[in-house]
Amino acid sequence: METDHQGQVEKILKELGKKIDHLIAETKDASGEIRDDLEEKIKEFKSKKWKMEEEYQDFKAKNEGKWEEIKTHLSGAALELENAVKATFNKK
Repeated sequence: METDHQGQVEKILKELGKKIDHLIAETKDASGEIRDDLEEKIKEFKSKKWKMEEEYQDFKAKNEGKWEEIKTHLSGAALELENAVKATFNKK
């Protein structure tokens, strides 16, 4: 069960990375103010994703047996970031 949750978080982080890459590709077609706004959002998303990955790796290394304690926190943060990425796509 513990491995399933770890796999889910890793899958979410990977999917977020793909969405950010897609957003980067779409930014190339944007112009002016929209492009600037998208580039700023991309920086923000990358930073948040990197922080989530770092938290996940740190926790995993320190507390391999305590997965349940962090699962909810990471899942919530990942969902929040995923929703922000989706909202940005919908604005474009």
